[in-house]
Amino acid sequence: MSTAQTVAALLALGVAAGVLRSLDGAHRLARAALQAGLGLAIWLALFPPPLRTAGDSGELVVLAPGATEVQIGALAAGATTVALPGAPAPRGTERVPDLGTALRRHGEATRIAVIGAGLSARDRDVARGRVVRFDAAALPPGIAELDAPALVAAGRMLRIGGRIEGIESARIELRDPAGALAAQATPEADGRFAFEIAAKTPGTALHALRVLDRDGAVRDEVAVPVAAVAGRPLRVLIVAGAPDAELKYLRRWASDAGIALRSRIALSEGIFARQGAFALDAATLADSDLVLVDERGWAALSASERAALDAAVREGLGLLLRATALPGSQVVADWAALGFALRADDGGPVRLPASQGDAAPPALARAPVVATAGDAAPLLRADDGRVLAAWRAHGRGRVGVVTLADSFRLALGGSAARHGTLWSDIFAGVARAGGSAWPVLPREARVGERAVFCGLAPDARVEAKGANIALAADPSTPGCAAYWPRTAGWQTLTSDGTRWPFHVRATDEATTLAQASNRDATRALVGGVEAPAQAQVREVPRARWPFLLAAALLAAALWWLERRTRERAARA
Repeated sequence: MSTAQTVAALLALGVAAGVLRSLDGAHRLARAALQAGLGLAIWLALFPPPLRTAGDSGELVVLAPGATEVQIGALAAGATTVALPGAPAPRGTERVPDLGTALRRHGEATRIAVIGAGLSARDRDVARGRVVRFDAAALPPGIAELDAPALVAAGRMLRIGGRIEGIESARIELRDPAGALAAQATPEADGRFAFEIAAKTPGTALHALRVLDRDGAVRDEVAVPVAAVAGRPLRVLIVAGAPDAELKYLRRWASDAGIALRSRIALSEGIFARQGAFALDAATLADSDLVLVDERGWAALSASERAALDAAVREGLGLLLRATALPGSQVVADWAALGFALRADDGGPVRLPASQGDAAPPALARAPVVATAGDAAPLLRADDGRVLAAWRAHGRGRVGVVTLADSFRLALGGSAARHGTLWSDIFAGVARAGGSAWPVLPREARVGERAVFCGLAPDARVEAKGANIALAADPSTPGCAAYWPRTAGWQTLTSDGTRWPFHVRATDEATTLAQASNRDATRALVGGVEAPAQAQVREVPRARWPFLLAAALLAAALWWLERRTRERAARA
């Protein structure tokens, strides 16, 4: 006999005994009815009948942090609902420590509906292939996207971009660690912004990215970690047929950027302005990364120097040809042998594509010459699409041509960062490849969440607050490993004897950024399993409290009648 049957039998005996006892004295029928009703109410309270409702027994509704009362109120009655840590949990909702636990408790659930700001990285792993619906909550106003590299080479320009949400007529400011204004930008209509700063010296620093509204009040602030690492300086040789303003500002930028620069600029017949004496021989070129030469400097080279340059490029050297005018036939033939055909052109003014946050770029001059190659890749384009710099492979090295004549006007017009970025990109696109590969660090590491590193040596570890922590290697991806930070702040990855700094955010830091990341990642999980075509009728337990209340009221009424009966019998 089951428990329910045993309880039913005991209640039936009790009710029968009560009814027989109620046959004596006054109010016999009322007392018997109350006895029967009380027994039935106790039974229903112990074993409430199921409630038939429209729903899906295979769907689990997951309340994530950020779920609103409106979203919760729109849930279907009887839906199987769980609440993750940090999410609201209305009455009848089961709290769970994580989604994995919820799925183990509800093994019948094959589909998941997520309500709120989205799932964290830990919960997204177990939700993959199950999410059929995501009702995303609105993000709080602030920085919703941030794009900044985890590492940057000292002396290079650092590009920072992102997107804000929910703030109209906003202004973006980047403050250095001392609080000084380093850069500012006005977001586009879709909230996106971008600007550049120079990472001048090796080291780590926390910049502050602020969003100000139209009244100048700070609406959101996010720390931007800048980790600049020292590398081997780029070794550059400049050979020019005459000095000009373009070379002056180019050399100044190279010096500020930490480039190991040597130059030879002709002043007149047999007279040169030299910065570091050098000869264009095999030994010097093998110890260089890039040679910049204009058409007049090339015309003055000897046959042996031109042959040495060609051989060095085939072995990996970068050669950047600067065209300021259409050269003579010999230079045209030599550059054609390197892959670039030259022809005369009208030149004329050009403008570079506008950069967010900067004033309209000034009109620049283009040399009256066009260099073309069928297999060339563009390095720099004007805003109308015309190619101003391009490169092509030549053996193991690269040959590039640039026809922009007066980029120094950018520096004169207050856009020194834009001038430096332009030449940094051109040099990097042509120069000899070298140096050791950097590991891939997480751009957004946060306390308690998995951070993934790749490109690691087997001895890779993390140093954090004096602790030396081993990483969890990924057996499916060689060279990659995971790490779960416990503390916020700067930490250090050590791999193959090299140290790489990275920053970890606190759990409650940059909340809009974290919610936006979870929202986008959760939205990408939707699909992969089909929801039922129509709602199914399912049974869920009824609430017990109405039956318990009825039992209490019936018991009180029965007690009152029994007392009245005894009082009447006593008077008789």
